[in-house]
Amino acid sequence: MEGLLLRAVVTSMTSINVVRSLSVPLSVAWEELAAIDHHVEWMADAVRIDFVTDQHQGAGTRFTCLTKVGPLKTNDLMEITRWDEGHAIGVHHKGLITGEGLLELREAADETCLLSWKETLHFPKAIGGALTANLAQPILTKIWRGNLQRFEQSAIRRLESNKP
Repeated sequence: MEGLLLRAVVTSMTSINVVRSLSVPLSVAWEELAAIDHHVEWMADAVRIDFVTDQHQGAGTRFTCLTKVGPLKTNDLMEITRWDEGHAIGVHHKGLITGEGLLELREAADETCLLSWKETLHFPKAIGGALTANLAQPILTKIWRGNLQRFEQSAIRRLESNKP
């Protein structure tokens, strides 16, 4: 087949999608998720959050997040781009690695809910581009699965502390 040109598409982007069933009601999970300053308590890769806006919740909230994965650190500027009260938080982040993320809660049966975390990350050529994106995907997936497990434990503690 003359003239047929085969090209491999190499992208410096990776997508991560993790989901966890939580043994708490949606309202409790939302209360925990909406406490942005508490995210460092359950996100293993988030070291510190510093707000750069007076507001700490809702669309337009901006903060820096010092992120650490192994020996690699980056200080990203994050902005909440979506805030669906009781259901979803969307975020855009700029820094060494840029991207978009969405944390979404959905009701399930018997006072439980589902939390999904979808993230699309772009890795610049300066840090390996497509190669780094491909290497990072399984590592970040594993970290974020652990993050959702720690999130559930944090939400359970919140539920227990609210009991009379």
